[in-house]
Amino acid sequence: MSEIRFTKLSGTGNDFILIDNRRKILRGDEYPLIEGICRRRTGVGADGVLLIEQSDTVHFRMRYYNADGFEAEMCGNGARACAYYAYKNDIAPAQMKFAVGEELYEATVEGQFVSLLMQEPQELVLSPGILETENFQEGGYLVLGVPHYVLFCDNIEQVDVEKTGAYYCEHAAFHPRKTNVNFVSDSGGLLKIRTYERGVNAETLSCGTGTVSSAIILNRMMQKPLPMEFQALGGRLQVDLDSASGRHLLRGEVEDVYHGVLQTSVF
Repeated sequence: MSEIRFTKLSGTGNDFILIDNRRKILRGDEYPLIEGICRRRTGVGADGVLLIEQSDTVHFRMRYYNADGFEAEMCGNGARACAYYAYKNDIAPAQMKFAVGEELYEATVEGQFVSLLMQEPQELVLSPGILETENFQEGGYLVLGVPHYVLFCDNIEQVDVEKTGAYYCEHAAFHPRKTNVNFVSDSGGLLKIRTYERGVNAETLSCGTGTVSSAIILNRMMQKPLPMEFQALGGRLQVDLDSASGRHLLRGEVEDVYHGVLQTSVF
């Protein structure tokens, strides 16, 4: 294995390296290689790596690796990017089903927009009493494939996302799993969101599961109705309820950025 073909995709600024692994090019435990690919400047640079793999029961299986090289349970924008790629490359129809771990997901591709039907939230706790400062209002904690802690603020542009996000990501209350940290503001009806992602260990331009988690907590805590539209640094994401299942839908754009060939000997 010296060369690997890949596609770089962006889900509202959340960027990924996607590898079609249906022929088992990678075993899935090449952690230093994956970390090297994701590294900015000396690698391709991305928030994570997506693998599309063969499935006997649904259209495909997705595996997701954070920029630290290790596999994560789920990625909402990554799942939307996989769905977009699968449709554009005749792996799946526009309405598709795919597996992530033990869970099944459904997605619909409509041009550049991809809607993802989420799983039910788990471990939801409103105002868990973890916040240690008066600069924010505590929203809550939940697991939507991956864990999320939500904080509300007045001026989101002034938040030091890297410093505060890293602190609560590593907070003792969230050990050993750690957590993603979402900052949300509502200024004149426009919801803005910024996210510090564990595994990337930095702020990303958007986070799909974080956006849905924030919508769930806004709805439960403040009775804010759905649909909700969020402005992330990388674009807009909409959260709504699916009328048939009652589960949450995440909708936003996906862009095919470029295609390339990795020289694995570099990493």
